[in-house]
Amino acid sequence: MSRCLKGVLSSLFIALFLAFVQPATAESVAPPSRIALVERVIATAEAAVADPRWVSGSQWEAFKNRIRDPDLQALETDEFVSAFNSAAGALPFSHFRLHWQPESGGPEAAETSIVLTWPGEDIALVRMRAFEGDPAIVTQTMREVVAAQPRALIIDLRGTPGGSFPTAVALSQGIRSEPIDAGAFLTRAWYARYGTLPNEEQYSKIKPLEVAELSGFVEQLRRDGAARLVLPGHKKPVYEGPVIILVDGGTASTCEPFVHLTQQLGAVVIGETTAGAMLSGEYFPMDESFRIFLPVADYVTPDLQRLDGRGVTPDIEVPPRQALERALTEIESSS
Repeated sequence: MSRCLKGVLSSLFIALFLAFVQPATAESVAPPSRIALVERVIATAEAAVADPRWVSGSQWEAFKNRIRDPDLQALETDEFVSAFNSAAGALPFSHFRLHWQPESGGPEAAETSIVLTWPGEDIALVRMRAFEGDPAIVTQTMREVVAAQPRALIIDLRGTPGGSFPTAVALSQGIRSEPIDAGAFLTRAWYARYGTLPNEEQYSKIKPLEVAELSGFVEQLRRDGAARLVLPGHKKPVYEGPVIILVDGGTASTCEPFVHLTQQLGAVVIGETTAGAMLSGEYFPMDESFRIFLPVADYVTPDLQRLDGRGVTPDIEVPPRQALERALTEIESSS
């Protein structure tokens, strides 16, 4: 065999070898199931979110283009979910996330949602990890605070992601006995009728929720398109001293109306502006593995402010890690 022919065959062998071992440069091909999932998510969001204006315009179009990208759709599942939620985080509304349910070894034990400690002489510190679980546990903890009547109460909501409102009601009723108008929730039916947030007259006509229970809240939203959450008054003893609330950028959702309303009632808020993620969400199953969490109800405060995208500004702004120390200093200086 000639030297020239040997060289040609050698070059051909090397080319074939590299073709097998080098990654393909062609565009990624998304599996059909992933393509279908993305289209179901888009269709569900456009039909279900509270305000149809949230799923129109340039930002929504950019989001759809991003999640329709074949390279994104072809990612491994955990990377796909992360990329999807990163894109959703750039939208001008919260409570929109894709969830994947991988196989697991069983549920983990949940942490206690509320913890009472005493960081200083006659100073109570209530740490709320989440507004979830049995409201009776929160009620019992607040009874301990009320019975002690410390010279100050600190409520720590730093990093608290929110939860359901019955637990927030239990916490609120430990510091106030008068009825509290906690704001209104507005669904797509509201926006289909009015097209915008309520004015004072419209707000006053939104029917208050008769019983502070989640099932009744959902039923009224579906029936009337709006519901106003008015915490009932009661005759039980409450904590009567000064209240300080610690917040940060992770203080979100159900926490934010609580912070806003108690601040208006005289509580001092210390830390940084809250997350600005206050809507009411609901899960929608997409297939056997995925479900989408969508904001099905908007929220407006009694003074007609939206907290979503805005948050609650603290009275005293400090880095969150310094908030407790600053609270204790404030208590000592006012004694």
